[in-house]
Amino acid sequence: MQRRALLQAMMGVPLVWSLDSLAQATIDPVSRRRIVVVGAGAFGGWTALNLARSGADVTLIEAWDAGHTRSSSGGETRVIRHLYGNPLYARMARRSLALFQQAEQDWNERLFHPTGVLFMGQATGAGYVEAGTAALRDEGIGFDLLDPAALAARWPQIDLNGIEQGVFEPQSGYLLARRSCHAVVEAFRRAGGRVETGRASPGAFQQGRMSDVRLDNGRTVAADEFVFACGPWLPGLFPELLDPLLKTSRQEIYYFGTPAGDRAHDEAQLPVWADFGERIWYGIPGSERRGFKIADDTRGPPIDPERAERTPSTAGIESARDYLATRFPALSGAPLVDARVCQYTNTENGDFIVDQHPEAANLWLVGGGSGHGFKHGPALGELVAESVLNGRIIEPMFSLAHHRGA
Repeated sequence: MQRRALLQAMMGVPLVWSLDSLAQATIDPVSRRRIVVVGAGAFGGWTALNLARSGADVTLIEAWDAGHTRSSSGGETRVIRHLYGNPLYARMARRSLALFQQAEQDWNERLFHPTGVLFMGQATGAGYVEAGTAALRDEGIGFDLLDPAALAARWPQIDLNGIEQGVFEPQSGYLLARRSCHAVVEAFRRAGGRVETGRASPGAFQQGRMSDVRLDNGRTVAADEFVFACGPWLPGLFPELLDPLLKTSRQEIYYFGTPAGDRAHDEAQLPVWADFGERIWYGIPGSERRGFKIADDTRGPPIDPERAERTPSTAGIESARDYLATRFPALSGAPLVDARVCQYTNTENGDFIVDQHPEAANLWLVGGGSGHGFKHGPALGELVAESVLNGRIIEPMFSLAHHRGA
């Protein structure tokens, strides 16, 4: 999260809607209400699934495939954690984790690895850690506050130079990202939804509504309501409205090989971790034996999500090597075994966008994942479904007006 976003998140914006009550609410039946959802990533997929389960006639349109390589929801893994300065996101993460765990049981597919998540706080990140633990206490979410001695005793493979405290969430961990996207789409199909492959663009606006979307093959798809949740492609489809609010940044992910027989750096002995210093580094240990994953969360340069080459930079790899040698010294000199280039679709303050288009009340815009959105997919899908079916904004903090005033 950008520094400004970090500061705003620490302010703890009050909750306007209750995820607990939302989860228990019964959405009024809809008599085959036709809804089109564009984008099968974390936001669009869970939205489409919730709408289909409500009884709506839902078509999910995806240009490639759920969790494809160029999507913000692609790749192997994503962190799910609860440490947020804003309690809204802590509660959303808690609700989403419960929905992921329920999905595992219902679909008989493993999506969540409960490794725990460790936050290591340096002096420059102390404010965020302090605000985040206050939100965890307020929401009754368990955590352990650890001093450097306790950290060294539990995880001797970490060099704690500069670390002043640690926060460990034992109930958190990581999600299988691409696999989750596919599982959600399959559940959507079982719920009666239809999936179409094609590039969708908005149709014409008339009398404050939009009647259809246009596919690249020339066909149109009509509906009563529309949801565009297409990540980094969203500002290109609505440039005048969203170009000022959404910026897409290039992010690099690295996987380093651990020594043969090494178990100290896999998920059995090391949790998911994040290091809050001048830069925010995070990592996932040995996920599915793919390698030791690390990434710099600092926002990168702009990227075209469709045309950009996905080759990692020499400077980025060397920076990751330097960090790895400093914090995990046993992996100094470890070979790079894989690397990925993805993107974040960022709002200025890190908050999501869920709102109606100002010129078409039946057109909903959903995006701004800002690098932390994947974990919130299930809870956000509930929120968007209720917003669409009730025709009103449920969470003002995600409104376009909120972002224009940010």
